Amino acid sequence: MRVKVLLFGSPGYGSFNQCGVAGVEIARRAGRQVELIWIESTGPAIRAARVIDVCHHGADLVVAYGSAGDYPVAMAAERFPHIHFVVIQGSHLAENCAVYGVKQEQSAFLAGVAAAAESRTGGLGHLSAVKTEAALWARAAYVDGAMRQSPGMGMMTSFCGSQDDEGLAFETCEAMAKRGVDVVFAAVDGGRPGAVLACQKFRLRQIGAIVDWTETDPKLFVGSAISDTGRCIAAAIQDHAEGSLPFGTRTDYGVERPEYVRLALSPLAGASTRQAVEEWSQALVRGEVVPSREYSGREFDLSGLLSRI
Repeated sequence: MRVKVLLFGSPGYGSFNQCGVAGVEIARRAGRQVELIWIESTGPAIRAARVIDVCHHGADLVVAYGSAGDYPVAMAAERFPHIHFVVIQGSHLAENCAVYGVKQEQSAFLAGVAAAAESRTGGLGHLSAVKTEAALWARAAYVDGAMRQSPGMGMMTSFCGSQDDEGLAFETCEAMAKRGVDVVFAAVDGGRPGAVLACQKFRLRQIGAIVDWTETDPKLFVGSAISDTGRCIAAAIQDHAEGSLPFGTRTDYGVERPEYVRLALSPLAGASTRQAVEEWSQALVRGEVVPSREYSGREFDLSGLLSRI
């Protein structure tokens, strides 16, 4: 079985792609022969041309990692109906294409619960990059979790415009700290070192995303919203090998599968925080709570505050 996994971007950069590489390794340890192909994260037309070229060289299954693969796979799946496709954390479905993903909004909801439980000032922050559908859902879920845990919490939410700009991340966190925020949920990728530096300088605590950042600095990171999209790669390859890949549908994993979705907590987090996260996690598993996908509050106006905007 010829399996090709496509990652968009550069090797060794960003926790999202780090997660994808880990998923490929899980599949390989399970005995699957998987070719990992990096495609430069350029415009959709160029990505589509690269994916079509990959298909010309032959494959049984092509797994595109991330929503950046939606358009290229849509173009390729129509041209190569004999090849099977999966988009991880995407949306394109076809007779020869399936979608696998994680319910990222559930981990963001629990991040809000933990942030509210840990805050000493009553001021919470949210930092993301660009307003994709998934990022907007995660923001809404984070705010929802915080307000359900502690109604009336102060909230500053901002989309700084870049996943990878360390300076923007630093300055956004700095501006929030000066307005009373003491816990910030930073859902950025390459820009995270800037957010970390700001947290260190201005004594903020941070909740990370995607991978477990509490392992790197349990004092700074009170928690991390785990959404292990990389495991979806291994799951899709396994299902394809067993002949059970559900074409034309999507498969989503949530907190009922904590290896995919959960909130990791620092060992320094309080007992009451742990209890709150556990109770809300079980409520999500039972379906008693569905994180909101709508945010009607204000956004933090950064105009005039950041030198780069």
